[in-house]
Amino acid sequence: MRQAIRREGLAVQREDEAFSEDIYEASNLMPGLLQLKFSYARDGQKLARVEYVFTTFSDNAHVGELMTRIESRFGRPQRVTGREESGPYHAVWRLPDQMEVFVGREWPQKTTYLKFFNVSVLGSASADSERESLQPKMGKAQNIHALPLWVAR
Repeated sequence: MRQAIRREGLAVQREDEAFSEDIYEASNLMPGLLQLKFSYARDGQKLARVEYVFTTFSDNAHVGELMTRIESRFGRPQRVTGREESGPYHAVWRLPDQMEVFVGREWPQKTTYLKFFNVSVLGSASADSERESLQPKMGKAQNIHALPLWVAR
């Protein structure tokens, strides 16, 4: 797998048997793409996850463009949280071949992710846990620009 990745011209950022995830600089593959990450099962033989990490965009349209591409291939997602226009946003597709596709945008950084999970290798609990780590936290929204209690207003 590593040889095939290198043949595509990706520059290695981390490729080490001590880690289950290899990281490659991928800005030459598509506009806005920073990294490609490949995660393997513990035995190192099976691909468990592929993650595309896109640069932080000044506008919110990138996640919509990515959604359009993924929807054209896999149809409507099974689950969507957040709004495409602003704020954290996440969409999940469950495919019949034990694969899941995840599109997400962090907030306020606006970093966009596209992830492919091989659930049969990664395990559904691990895929759920990883997706949930990027999902917006439920509960009262916090103003990140609010002053601490001890600052006079």
